[in-house]
Amino acid sequence: MKHVSPKRPRAGMVAYTYYGTDERVKRHVAHLVDAGYDIDVITLVDPTRPSQLPEQDHMRFYYPSARQYDRQGKFQILFAYFGFTLACAWILLRNHFGAGRYAIVHVNNMPNFIVFCALPLRVLGVPVVLDLHDNMPEIYQHKFGVEARHWAIRALYLEERLSMKFANYCFAATHTQCARLRENGLRKSTSSVLLNLPSPARFPEWPLPESPPPIDGPFRMVYHGTLTPRLGVDLAIRAVALLRERVRELRFEITGNGEHRDELVRLAKELDVTDAVRFSEGFVPTERLAELLRGAHLGVIPSRDTIATKVMLPVKLLEYAQLGIPCVTAITPTIQHYFDESMARFVPPESPEAIADQIEYLYRHPDLRLETARNARRFFEKYNLDSERARYIDTMNALAGQRAPRA
Repeated sequence: MKHVSPKRPRAGMVAYTYYGTDERVKRHVAHLVDAGYDIDVITLVDPTRPSQLPEQDHMRFYYPSARQYDRQGKFQILFAYFGFTLACAWILLRNHFGAGRYAIVHVNNMPNFIVFCALPLRVLGVPVVLDLHDNMPEIYQHKFGVEARHWAIRALYLEERLSMKFANYCFAATHTQCARLRENGLRKSTSSVLLNLPSPARFPEWPLPESPPPIDGPFRMVYHGTLTPRLGVDLAIRAVALLRERVRELRFEITGNGEHRDELVRLAKELDVTDAVRFSEGFVPTERLAELLRGAHLGVIPSRDTIATKVMLPVKLLEYAQLGIPCVTAITPTIQHYFDESMARFVPPESPEAIADQIEYLYRHPDLRLETARNARRFFEKYNLDSERARYIDTMNALAGQRAPRA
């Protein structure tokens, strides 16, 4: 095929996600192609796209007949996961013998046990990487409202431990997440942190002015991303209702989609703030986000205090920092690991009153908004895409060994 080269080593990329909307997976595929690999990407059919992605130079796409869950029950979710895992195992094994041997396979959670789709290749000596985007036990404990000692959560911790032991190497998404995984058996010698950083091409570092410009029009507050209860967008809408008479022409722009969207629209109507709260028409492609966010005065990340959010570093916080938008964020151990109080304005979780007070304070102090935006960019002095890319490629090449691309 013209899209692949017999002289380039081949890698497999497996992800139970929509490739077109998962920037972390897309970035790793691009890194591997640039490093000299041909890539087979195995992912989900995206129902929002009229046609799937065509084959590209050094990339081929495979779409097993599985779908990502939305409002399914536990057993429906499990059935979909298992079906996808078996389909991936067949595709990888068929390609390994039919189209050229794999040098390495990179599997992304959730779930973790999808990594076992590479079991036949692992037996044949192909190294397998597990990328732990999220901690499944915490997410499902919150989603289904069960205690940590519930048998299902204990089973998920066991599934996580076995999956990590099976993989040759594991990536974690944050340092706090990595620490939690190591409590469950993740080996330090075969793991590292790979932050999910925004792409400068998609979220450029817009220049900041010397002094804050006057507010010409509404005071724009923004949120973009998944609309799910644990991310607390309803708390920000309640804060808008509290600010009705305190901030002139406040406008809260919500860009994204998710299981909680209908409830959020109803809440805005109940609180009579539909004139101030605006929703996008569903999902917005990443390529369009920066332009939609341009000129915003404030970003808000009102995440709830859950076991799932404690280990999350919201990518939108980094995107706001890159775009020069100061941010009000609920305080979590992970955010505190990377940001201090000069880089973002912290509020306690679960408090619309605190969110409203901080928004009003920043509205009345434009110099502080500008200073916070400047300070937030210190994050990229330590963590940047070039260093993360180099660490990723070095790790993948070391694992691939003699099958890695030649310089």
